[in-house]
Amino acid sequence: MLSEGTRRAQLLHDQAGQDQGSGGAAGGDTDTLGRVQDQLGAVQNVMRQNVDQMLTNIEHAQTLETSSAELSSNARAFQSAGRRVRKQMWWQNLKMKLYLGAAITAALLLILWWAGAFSGGGGGGGAEVNRYERRARKKAKAQMKKKKR
Repeated sequence: MLSEGTRRAQLLHDQAGQDQGSGGAAGGDTDTLGRVQDQLGAVQNVMRQNVDQMLTNIEHAQTLETSSAELSSNARAFQSAGRRVRKQMWWQNLKMKLYLGAAITAALLLILWWAGAFSGGGGGGGAEVNRYERRARKKAKAQMKKKKR
């Protein structure tokens, strides 16, 4: 089965052969042949333009593919760097909280020590208070003995 373009070309070729064989008007043959060649030239131009456009599209597609591969690579690098920075900041935050907790604990212990909470005598001055209390108790006992007599 012949395509439409092939049939037209054969008809034109046959007409050209008949006109030449009959020795008739050569001007009609030339005119028909010129139109066919003009149409053929126009088709060739359209085909060249289509091929050029296709090559341009292929180049653009390759450029886009390269760009997308670079973006993907950069995205992976950014993600891993972000994860690393997040972990680093978490550790830094934890250290800061530990230092702050240690400083508060040390300050609290210092205040308690200064107040005498660790002297064992319950309140203010430590061993000196116990010595005075003992003297006061001895005096109280001595006075009680004098009263009884």
